[in-house]
This record gives sequence, structure tokens and C-alpha cells, in this order.
Amino acid sequence: MRKNMIKITLNEALQKKGRSVYWLTQNSGVPHVTLWKLSKAETQNSINLPVLSRICAALQCEPGDLLKFVPDAEAEAIAAVVKVRGGEIGEGAKKVKKGARAK
Repeated sequence: MRKNMIKITLNEALQKKGRSVYWLTQNSGVPHVTLWKLSKAETQNSINLPVLSRICAALQCEPGDLLKFVPDAEAEAIAAVVKVRGGEIGEGAKKVKKGARAK
């Protein structure tokens, strides 16, 4: 099974705010089982945007405070390809100026 490249750092965010999963359940309207799964690394596989929004509203934080990018071998391979290509976007996209329509 492939590990997730995006880690949900809910426990760390709760700890910084001095709050618990129970408190977050009561104040966000997100079910306890959902928050519990998000707080465990082995059960993290996705988060939907309405849940993320409710968590951020309750904790008064930004999504970036709850999400961390942890590159794996696939991410490193993608980065290597981009580096070899010089980090440039495709030729067709380069020709379109800002505000101009593509033909």
C-alpha cells in the first residue's frame, strides 16, 4: 500500500490550540469518528473540503496548518523530471500572454 504524500496534522494543530478531538467534535459539527480517523496516520486517506473548512473555522486556522507535504519516491521522481526539463511549462502555454485568449 502506498503511503500518502499529504499528511493531516490534526493532532499537532489541536495540541497547539490546547484542544481535544472531543472539543473539536462539539464545536465543528464534524462527527467524532471522522476526526478520530483523521487524527490517526494509518487511517488517513482523504479529507473532503467541507470537513477541512469546518475544522479550520473551529480552530481558527488555515488549511496549510493542517496539511503537510511529505515527498515519497513518486514525488521525488516527478521533481527530477521537472528539474531535467528546466522547470518550464509547455511551449503552447508559454506563448499565451496573461489576459490573452488561447486560439
